Amino acid sequence: MKTTMKHLAAGTFVVLLLLVGNVQAEGTETKAASQAIETSLQVEKWMTDETIWNTKSISFAEIAQENETSLELESWMTSAETWNLNNSYFEETEAGMELESWMTSEDTWNTISNIQETETELTVENWMTNENNWNR
Repeated sequence: MKTTMKHLAAGTFVVLLLLVGNVQAEGTETKAASQAIETSLQVEKWMTDETIWNTKSISFAEIAQENETSLELESWMTSAETWNLNNSYFEETEAGMELESWMTSEDTWNTISNIQETETELTVENWMTNENNWNR
């Protein structure tokens, strides 16, 4: 709560500084620059051209149909070397599995079985069987 109030007070102070800073600002522009003179607008030919704005006036005769070239078989498409993927990959061989000394050492496996579990026995408590806890 205390930090929220501090953040709120700091935010209010920053906003207050910005408002006061804007009120004290003085303009540096000359009056001639603030009263810019715009040139008069002129209607150009493309603005009133009906072929640009009326999309329904386009005839289908003006649209040229492109012809695609016919498909041809090339030598790589039927080459056995291209499609036989086994030529480009080499089969990797792995070394056989070997038994290491730690795998058969009795010291390794006896230390695991010597660790005694210190977990307490689970008991049923009253809240577990109380019907008021489970009938909601």
